[in-house]
Amino acid sequence: MKQSDFYQLSAIKPAHELSRRKKSGAVALLFIAIIAGGLLGCRNVQTPPAISHDGQPLNSGHNIRLGAMFIMSGSLEGYGRNAKNAIEIAIEEINNTGGIQGRKLEAVFKDEAPAKTGDKAALIAEELISNEKADFLIGPTSSGVAPAVSEVAKKHHTILLVPMAAADQLTGSLFHPYIFATLSNSMMHARSGANLAASKPYKRWMTVAPDYNYGHSSWEMFKTRLQELRPDVTIVGEAFPAFRETKDYTPYIKEILATKPDAVWSPLWGSDAVTFIRQAMKYDLFSKIKFFFPDAGALEVLMPFGKEMPKGLYISSRYFFTTPDSDMNRSFVSSYFNKFKEYPDYMAGEAYAAVYFLKAAVERAKSIDSDTIVRAVESEPLAWETPEGWKVMRAEDHSVVEDCVWGETGYSNKYEFAVMTNIQSIQGEEICRTKEELRQVRAQSKAVH
Repeated sequence: MKQSDFYQLSAIKPAHELSRRKKSGAVALLFIAIIAGGLLGCRNVQTPPAISHDGQPLNSGHNIRLGAMFIMSGSLEGYGRNAKNAIEIAIEEINNTGGIQGRKLEAVFKDEAPAKTGDKAALIAEELISNEKADFLIGPTSSGVAPAVSEVAKKHHTILLVPMAAADQLTGSLFHPYIFATLSNSMMHARSGANLAASKPYKRWMTVAPDYNYGHSSWEMFKTRLQELRPDVTIVGEAFPAFRETKDYTPYIKEILATKPDAVWSPLWGSDAVTFIRQAMKYDLFSKIKFFFPDAGALEVLMPFGKEMPKGLYISSRYFFTTPDSDMNRSFVSSYFNKFKEYPDYMAGEAYAAVYFLKAAVERAKSIDSDTIVRAVESEPLAWETPEGWKVMRAEDHSVVEDCVWGETGYSNKYEFAVMTNIQSIQGEEICRTKEELRQVRAQSKAVH
């Protein structure tokens, strides 16, 4: 069997198979640990002493403080609101069950929105560590400022949890021991989309993507993987409208109609995706050409349309509140809805999962010292349960191994907006960076520096 045939036949699983696999926590943990063991290998280490970085026993002394920075104002304030809400729920749950090794957890939040450059975002991170005395950092929202924030964490030997910024270079060329990406990155989502697309009959492809690093890299990674799996596909066009500045997508819509691709890869997101879809509907674009939107599974894209959202768009989301059908996900969605009167978007699911990763890591290390935690997490696979299922943290690049879900838009009478239907799961082990790829990335990074 050819490699391309293997990907098309085995890398895509219906969501109901994933749900069955996750019904038993013990079975799921064993399954993930086997995968992770193959990816990472296990090494025996001596259990670290139960002390914090201030020299006190872990179950005594000050609360564990989490410094959070997300976009919390302006047109993207929903990202920060969802993250803050979910972090507060996670902290309340953890504290109500004894905290982390006897210490209470607390968080201080800073608005990332005013920091439009890396230098300004770095100042916020510095303030959280130096002035707010944060033991750990979580954030930021934007991949554009994340490298600068990561450098601050590296300088201070402070662990940075990344549940939202999806730039793959954070755990690739820019990797350092104090960063842990707890969400699937842009490379994984591009590859998952290519795996799904390879199983479809579409041969003529183009893109309409935001004109900045994420848009270009998403398209490059998608088409590279797609052409590996399907050498018969042809790239017929590329369009890159200005990110967050384009108000009229008519020229790009007309270009797509004139080019006549079979399918389009479109990593437009947020309000840009909403504007494009609304304008494209006037030209009946989606009945003529199939679209793959790797970021349109976000509720901020789906909810504004109500019944009007075109049916059958391929969409993905790092977390979608209706899946999986697990006790933890049902509990999380119920708690979130009851408290905030809205359903959790993917940013909420990922922020919640990041807090529980921190809990699992500190409990393994029996310390809140960053270096001790790094050694403990790297000693053997660390699997932890989240609303979206089990995640595993890889030792070699502190990047998560998890499945990516794709589906098609379909209106729901229950929720009164379009949701993800016909959900399929792209297996995490098929889309992660391989060890050889990681070696190449690190070698190239050393050569540049």
